[in-house]
Amino acid sequence: MDSGHGKTRMKVEGDRLSNLPDDVIHKILSFIGIKQAIETSALSSRWRYVWTSMPYLNFSSNDFRSLPEFSKFVTHVLSARNNQTEVHSVNLAFRGKVSQVFVRRILDYAFSHNVQQLKITCLSGKKMEFPLSLFNSPSLKHLTLIGNNYRDAILTPSTWELPNLVTLKIYIFTLNADDTDKCLDLLSNCANLKSLTLYHCRLRGLNGFNIFHPGLSSLTLNSLGHNGCLCVNVVTPQLKYLTIRHWQGVLSISAPNLSSLHYKDNYGLFEFSADFLCLKKVDICVSRISTDKEYAHTIVRLLQQIHSVEFLTLSLEAIKLVSSFVELISHQPSPFANLKRLKIYPNCVSRLAEDQTKPEVTIMSTEVKKYLLDSAPGATLTMVSHDETRAVMNVQSARSLMRELQELLDEWKENSETNTAHMKQDKAPIESHMSTVHEQGEVEDHKAQPDTKMEGRSGGRMTHITCYWENLNEQLKKGNEKTGHILSMLQKIEGVLTKLPTSHRAKLQERFFGLSAEAEAIMEAIQMSTFMNLQHHNRFLDKLFHLHVNCGLEL
Repeated sequence: MDSGHGKTRMKVEGDRLSNLPDDVIHKILSFIGIKQAIETSALSSRWRYVWTSMPYLNFSSNDFRSLPEFSKFVTHVLSARNNQTEVHSVNLAFRGKVSQVFVRRILDYAFSHNVQQLKITCLSGKKMEFPLSLFNSPSLKHLTLIGNNYRDAILTPSTWELPNLVTLKIYIFTLNADDTDKCLDLLSNCANLKSLTLYHCRLRGLNGFNIFHPGLSSLTLNSLGHNGCLCVNVVTPQLKYLTIRHWQGVLSISAPNLSSLHYKDNYGLFEFSADFLCLKKVDICVSRISTDKEYAHTIVRLLQQIHSVEFLTLSLEAIKLVSSFVELISHQPSPFANLKRLKIYPNCVSRLAEDQTKPEVTIMSTEVKKYLLDSAPGATLTMVSHDETRAVMNVQSARSLMRELQELLDEWKENSETNTAHMKQDKAPIESHMSTVHEQGEVEDHKAQPDTKMEGRSGGRMTHITCYWENLNEQLKKGNEKTGHILSMLQKIEGVLTKLPTSHRAKLQERFFGLSAEAEAIMEAIQMSTFMNLQHHNRFLDKLFHLHVNCGLEL
């Protein structure tokens, strides 16, 4: 009864999904790769051609054993797809070196179908180079390029020609510009750009560049590398959100309408053309204890220019830095008349309390407290302790580990049926060979010379033994690696959970128990598969032994 009820329920749920409109099904399938989306065509006639009109194309070489196989699949998808359906987004991820011709083929198809979002990820492998002009399209609005290391390069002209782009994100790439010592205006021909992110990028051929843009509203500059002193001038009258992290060059900023500033570990020279009068939120983080007076002076100067801020967050390390040179503020009035909330938190915190060699104290000197709060007596002060910060870090770590484990378990479950089918295919030729090898041996003996009879039969059989043994060892190795990885992750998660306060632990414990049960079931399946392989191996050796005995051969 239970089994029948379960099948009925699955059928009803499947029918409900099939009855959804195509655009809803397309959205659901957009969260998986196009390879998996195509596999849904086997579900029923309703699903057979659903994938051909999907506006979301997610290609990943991780789904294939080689780049040629991946390239062949992509060509098949593009040729079989409904040519009348526009493409909304393309997500291309590849491992290894692909040609620009291959990338251009995908882009040409996407651009001819009015693609709006494009994301290209170089997972690893050899050096990749793309000309930025490769991505120029009248329909493209959102472009994300993710490299794997600084060998991956984008060849940029003196001015970027991306007139319709709204958001541009470039991660871990080297930007190779024309040889020049000028400070170029890269965005002058990106009229519609609203958001720009440069993350862990290096620049070559430029000593600096300008970001002069009347409509840019969000800018993130994170860890831009340069051999010399990189000078960047930012003039953005509509800029609302600015994030600057790990900056070591010269940065000049004019953003009179800035409302949010995130500033972390910047040791370069900052020049602000005017005070920020519209600021709502500011987060200033110094991640390590510093005794650099010049850096302290930079922080104090920044505090004076953000005097209109309403919600201010400071790392405890920034407070300690200013406290070390209290003379910089001792004769200054408190500038924060609009302040509503001040939050102080420790950034440098060990995940393990026992690792701390010094007492963890979250305090603020009287001079610094007066400087920050005297002009805003109604402001709320929040002092976050090291233990509270540590708990948040461990919660984030536990969630991240559980999310990673869930993805691995889902992947292994998805591949289990495929692997089982492959194992059966691998065994079939061996079984067939064992049933006929004796007859073939007799024929070969009849044809061969007396001196070659033994050598011919023994050599062919030993080749099969070697191949089978290698395959079995590889399967056993993979099984051990999987179970070892699962156990390792479970132990890591459990270790993090034990360090959490009871209130935080209770929220995550139930999910951990569910993952543990799921992991246990998968490990049992792996062990059962290994046991079955060993049984098959023993039967194979037993048959081989009797065959050799019957043929008068020595093992």
